[in-house]
Amino acid sequence: MPIGDVTKIDFSQATDPHTGVEVTRLTENQGDTIFPYFTQPVFTGDGGGLLLSSNRTGQWQAYLLELASGRLVQLTDEPGGISCHASAVLPTEAACAVTASQAVKRVPFDGGPSETIYEVPDGFRPSILSPTADGSSVTFAYSEKLNLSTHTGRIYSDMLEHLYRRPACVIMRVQTDGSGAAALWGEREWISHVNVSPTDPDLVCFCHEGPWELVQRLWTVRASTHEVWPLLLQRRHLDRSGHEYFTASGRLVTQWSIRETPSSSAVCYNAIVDPSGENLRMFRYDGPNPNHIQTSPDETLLVGDTCILPELPDGGSFMCLVKHEGDRALKQPLCRHDASWKTQHSHPHPVFTPDGAAVVFNSDRGGHSNVYLTRAEWRR
Repeated sequence: MPIGDVTKIDFSQATDPHTGVEVTRLTENQGDTIFPYFTQPVFTGDGGGLLLSSNRTGQWQAYLLELASGRLVQLTDEPGGISCHASAVLPTEAACAVTASQAVKRVPFDGGPSETIYEVPDGFRPSILSPTADGSSVTFAYSEKLNLSTHTGRIYSDMLEHLYRRPACVIMRVQTDGSGAAALWGEREWISHVNVSPTDPDLVCFCHEGPWELVQRLWTVRASTHEVWPLLLQRRHLDRSGHEYFTASGRLVTQWSIRETPSSSAVCYNAIVDPSGENLRMFRYDGPNPNHIQTSPDETLLVGDTCILPELPDGGSFMCLVKHEGDRALKQPLCRHDASWKTQHSHPHPVFTPDGAAVVFNSDRGGHSNVYLTRAEWRR
């Protein structure tokens, strides 16, 4: 299907049987359709458009869903497809950035041609793209391609081997007008997620990937000086950290857990800290933390894609709202998602809409992955 092709989607509503909230399916179960990774901008600046990836044509391509009209507009027609999670809206610009094989491309929303702004060196693959708040650049890591002997097709099957192979990785910043690129940091450690501060483009958070209890997960690099420092020092085998992201005010949030021995039960927290490592606040959960959390724009609520509670034995199939009160993180079920969790693109990965009034999430409960929306209201 060509760039600019339009599909009209009729949204469908259903009432969640457990919580009674209305859940709207925004896509029509044609192939798998998701929004990109939950730490990156996926809504247009005016909040009216949602960036999607879909393999409805047989390969992953980028689309823009106009929420008011239900028009789904195809943005790319890459022969080999795009990376379904790597795309990001370029804030303040009517465009997004995508990766297609070795190319990083700027893609306008008006149907114009894509422009290659960077070519990743042969033998390496790019990670998720993180734009600066003005959309003038994207930052990401590229990682050495490895032939991993333990890959079985099951998600995360080769994670330990990947960690111990110590692939060469470099964090790059690329100007979205095509004017150049610069290396910010590099090392022989597996670097995957990269996040640029929305309030200070000079600060970039990145992670050492691997099982969370085996790595010092969180790091910050200052782009202008290449200074690097770890955040929230971890005790190997005992402390776990991951699913890190920036809030709108420029603080970092990570899911954190502590245990006294490698075989003991963990106590789970949301940890919020400045990129400098200062002003740490910890909010403790009663029981397990939700998966894949994200904070509302005004930072009063969080959303996650599991909700394990004593009264909710199948809480792994629920969306969850979280509120911080004192030093506690309180959980409340939002609605069922019933995702299979079998692939990355079946993970719900929830995010708030720009006005904070609703949440979008992915689920493959309909046979294919689709995108859903529901209002986010704390009911207590």
